[in-house]
Amino acid sequence: MPLTRARTRRTPRRRRPGRSRRRPGTLHRSLIALVLGPVLGLVGLMGYAVDEQAHRAGAAAAAAADVDAAVALDTLRAAVAREVVPVLGQAVLDDPRTAGSVGVDEREVTTLSPLARPTLTGQSTAVRADTDAAARAAERTTAAGVARRSAATVRQLRAAARRGDLDTVFAGYQRVTDELTDRVSALLQAARAQGLDESGTRALADLQLVSRASALAGVEVPLYFAATAGAGAGRLENRQAFLQAWGGYRAASADVLTLGSPVVAAQWRAATTGPGARAVDDPLQEAALTWSSPPLSAFIGLADANGARDTAVRAVVLSTGKKARTTVFTPAQTARGTLRALVATCTLIVLGTLAAALLLRRWIALPLSRLADQARAVSDGELVDVEEGGPVEVRTVARGLAVAVDNLRRVRDQAQAVTDGALDADVVTRPVHGPLGEVVHASVRQMVGALRERERLQAVLAHQASHDALTELPNRARASELIDAALHRMARHDGRVGLLFVDLDHFKAVNDTHGHAAGDELLRVVSARMAGCLRGGDVLARLGGDEFVVVVEQVEDEGGLVDLGTRLIDSVCAPVELSGRRTGVRVRVGASVGVAVSPVGGCSAERLLREADAAAYRAKAAGRGTVEVFDDALRRDIAHRTDLEHALRAGLEVGELVLHYQPVLDLRTESVRSVEALVRWDRPGAGLLAPDAFVPVAEASDLVCDLGRWALATAAAQLAAWDAQGGALAGITAAVNVSGRHLAQPRLLGDVAVACAGAGIAPDRLTVEITETVLVDEPTAREHLRALRALGVRVALDDFGTGYTSIGQLSRLPVDCLKIDRSFLVSGDRAHADLVRLVIGAAHSFSLGVVAEGVEDDDQLLALREAHCDAAQGYLLGRPLPATELSAPAGAGRG
Repeated sequence: MPLTRARTRRTPRRRRPGRSRRRPGTLHRSLIALVLGPVLGLVGLMGYAVDEQAHRAGAAAAAAADVDAAVALDTLRAAVAREVVPVLGQAVLDDPRTAGSVGVDEREVTTLSPLARPTLTGQSTAVRADTDAAARAAERTTAAGVARRSAATVRQLRAAARRGDLDTVFAGYQRVTDELTDRVSALLQAARAQGLDESGTRALADLQLVSRASALAGVEVPLYFAATAGAGAGRLENRQAFLQAWGGYRAASADVLTLGSPVVAAQWRAATTGPGARAVDDPLQEAALTWSSPPLSAFIGLADANGARDTAVRAVVLSTGKKARTTVFTPAQTARGTLRALVATCTLIVLGTLAAALLLRRWIALPLSRLADQARAVSDGELVDVEEGGPVEVRTVARGLAVAVDNLRRVRDQAQAVTDGALDADVVTRPVHGPLGEVVHASVRQMVGALRERERLQAVLAHQASHDALTELPNRARASELIDAALHRMARHDGRVGLLFVDLDHFKAVNDTHGHAAGDELLRVVSARMAGCLRGGDVLARLGGDEFVVVVEQVEDEGGLVDLGTRLIDSVCAPVELSGRRTGVRVRVGASVGVAVSPVGGCSAERLLREADAAAYRAKAAGRGTVEVFDDALRRDIAHRTDLEHALRAGLEVGELVLHYQPVLDLRTESVRSVEALVRWDRPGAGLLAPDAFVPVAEASDLVCDLGRWALATAAAQLAAWDAQGGALAGITAAVNVSGRHLAQPRLLGDVAVACAGAGIAPDRLTVEITETVLVDEPTAREHLRALRALGVRVALDDFGTGYTSIGQLSRLPVDCLKIDRSFLVSGDRAHADLVRLVIGAAHSFSLGVVAEGVEDDDQLLALREAHCDAAQGYLLGRPLPATELSAPAGAGRG
């Protein structure tokens, strides 16, 4: 439209009756809204910040209160634990007739009374005062109820001690200390749950470590007193409790030194290695390993030394608790500083906004008000002409608005075409005149492009949600949908669906050796290879990790699926050359494949996947790199394994398992210095079963831990029996195989200590044998092996050479001896003989002993002597025999 026409005056439109004219907001109101918006937003932000910081401060206060209560209850628990021996000792001295109830000779009490009474009276008075003071301090915390109940119980126990009911008194003290220990742990756990920062969480973790170690240290001497003073089954039960507390304290102390912060570890080391601590630790260690019952006078000194050690340990607990309380308040202090800064910043912004609003009203409001009077006619209608007038700026705006109205008419037509979906219409592709028209038309084109891009992105997102990001294969969720869809299709046509479960072998070793980037590259390569083995219509999916499935429809028989599984294994087994920083490195993995076929009529996807998984597990158990089909035999095998596990558990309880012992010949002295304990099962109706028949079943559950615990105790008892009999077998050592599952448990150290203490032998008479895979599969194995060696137990690495351990790693392994696998001796390969000599030389360089397994002829024995091997075992030297039939090996003198 020409500009001259835009200047012509038009007759105002007449408003329809009953139609009110909506009055738009003025600029003044807009400025108020402009100011109030940020101000209200800032007020809301300040309110949120205040609430957030108040919440953080409240959490810190609650955590601090929990820490205060935990430290106070821990102090009360330590005082109650120190009170046991002096209170019971003074009760015995006050009434010697009660000595018999705790296994003490009345005459010894009468003789010791004049000398021990002053000491015990002083100790009893002091520890009672400490207990009462600790109870009063704890009653001022949030744990006041627990403190009052504990104090009342202790007062009742003191009265019972004066009446001579010593067994009840000791049990009561144990219940009080156990309750306080549990409450301390619960308070510290509640403090950690308050959402503290990293430093606060770390400080509470340190406090939990030292509190647990302190609690175990506090019950050692009372339990030792109960173990030596009691009689009959109660005494044996108390002895077991003492040994577990003794082993638990050392494990907890090691946790403080290894997991605690450097400052706490240093304080703990100083508190537990001083003369006072050694005065307690040395007698208790001797008692745990050899077990002796000292006279009553020794307990008086031990109680005094225990008080000194407890004082040092308490100092560490109190120091750590003080640090934890200070640390948890740090977030609150930071929050208050942040709040002050936020308030100051918000105040400045509000003042600045108000000042800007006043300036805008003065400089812009009046000119724009005049422009608003001229533009109101346009705002009330639909694309009407605009009249010009007023200042130059306002006229310029009016002139531009008039031109824009004309262009908007064309834009209206384009918008209508887009609304109707006519994205390719001529009106959409034809631009509007002028610069504004070009911009508007560009916007229309962008809108059209955005609609088409949205359709494309929806397709991409749908693909990403159902596919693995690494391999671009369908993921687990999509795989389940595909299996379900295939089963429904085949059910309609009485067809069957085949499922191949592919589990990569040795993939973890690649990740551990070359890193996760190499593992990712390997997964991409092998997935592409497997995809190349499939026919059209077959689907390959990745379930996660190193597990894949292949869905095959229209299956005639299992033979074709087995052939496909074999091709998949061949494609996976081919070496892969890594790229990136490790260019030139070639790695190789294998695969085990399980095959399952749906029955006619179909089944659930979950069942088919479970059956294929079970078949793959059997393929791994069969030696890996094979294809197994789920059939009735596998179903029966699973049922047989379940029955075998139940029978083995029952057999272990009724004594059907026995140990046979194979002699190990010392090649330097030509004498038997040790034996290896090998488990056998004398199963009724089946005869004597070798380990291969039942140990794999035990390995699949926690039953293997019970089996290992029994083997340790039985072997230790047999060593003690040979010592008692005298002869050639007296003083020898025994090696016991320990599974990776048992080694991963923290109680292994206690199991070994209990076995040695129960048999009365030194820990260095036992050797624990482990396999190389345990060091790879169990993250805690190395720490537990170091703890065993610190106790005196020797560690042997069994079947060396068949796993992933390299010779360069020998210096870092927590072992004392290597056992060379028999396959290197019987192969007859010269390279294997050279490798045996190399392993023996490397082991000797790292001060490790070497035992060769599976010696079956004189040539092998002669070669081992020439290679300076330390020891050997095998059928040539002696078969595994029951303990009653064991003698020196027939081949001991051969050269």
